[in-house]
Amino acid sequence: MAHDIPVLDLTEWEGAGPEHRAGIAARLDAVLRQTGLFLLSGHGVPEELTDRMRTEGRDFFGLPRESKERYRVSRPYDNGWRGLGALQVGALDGKPDTSDLHEAFHVGPSHRTGDAAFDTTYYPENKWPDEQPALRETVLEYTGHMTRVAHEVMEVLAGVLDLPADFFTSRCARATWTQNVNWYPSLTTLGEVQPGQMRVGPHTDFGTLSLLDRQPGVGGLEVWNEEDGWFEPPFVPGTLVVNLGDLMSLWTDGRWQALRHRVLAPSDIAPDEELVSLVYFFETDPDAEIVPLPAPAGGGAGSQDGMIGSSLTRLLQRPWLCTAADGRDAQPV
Repeated sequence: MAHDIPVLDLTEWEGAGPEHRAGIAARLDAVLRQTGLFLLSGHGVPEELTDRMRTEGRDFFGLPRESKERYRVSRPYDNGWRGLGALQVGALDGKPDTSDLHEAFHVGPSHRTGDAAFDTTYYPENKWPDEQPALRETVLEYTGHMTRVAHEVMEVLAGVLDLPADFFTSRCARATWTQNVNWYPSLTTLGEVQPGQMRVGPHTDFGTLSLLDRQPGVGGLEVWNEEDGWFEPPFVPGTLVVNLGDLMSLWTDGRWQALRHRVLAPSDIAPDEELVSLVYFFETDPDAEIVPLPAPAGGGAGSQDGMIGSSLTRLLQRPWLCTAADGRDAQPV
């Protein structure tokens, strides 16, 4: 049922004996087979840091447009700022004419391999705003925690499947990831919303897992499964939403679902509501060869014919669009 979304306490998992762990694992496995998400507590991310991250991000979006233009995303896979209407995530759901109602600031890892072409493709430079020096320090501290948490969750997921603890993380030593700060302006700020527009259109994430620190709202997150259709997941203060992406669904050969989700448009019920979401998208090493798991860990969807390939190869094929509202021709991002 819609409200059967478990909360995993990382500290409880770490201290649990075999029988207790088996019970936790069974609940996680069940919800990941049906929906593809759970809530996470005991993650050790300081509340003060999360608040600071949200405040610094919101302050960036408040800069004059001409200032933000200096940090604009300039190619399909890039870090930096995307303005209002720059994405059409709804194109994944067959609605390519409705641009998303949010601004985003993207940050990624600073890994370097010594291969300049490889590094430029998979680890694009971050664009830190000169006008806001505290943003860089805050983001680096926050993403350090997010990377730690992602590895810890991947170890839990390996345990749920009765695999070695490092089964997933051994392919994530220099993983690609993207930290988004998403600003969802109010209806008052926007003035109007076109029919079918949303803050983020329906989609699944392409990577292994995403970590979301959300704010509840009338125009907030909705998720989908076959039994319940669209529903709002429970909001528990202090928890992170963990949702699985396409790569993890393929890696488990269909055992687990990639979460289909969306963020609703601002509503005239709450015209002054604006939200700031912190979303960390985690993948694998860009050149990792990911082979779908055989039974009994794998779900038997029949993907074992070949290797999935790298997470970034999949990213570069993703049919998200930049629109004319972004000031350039449509292109995959």
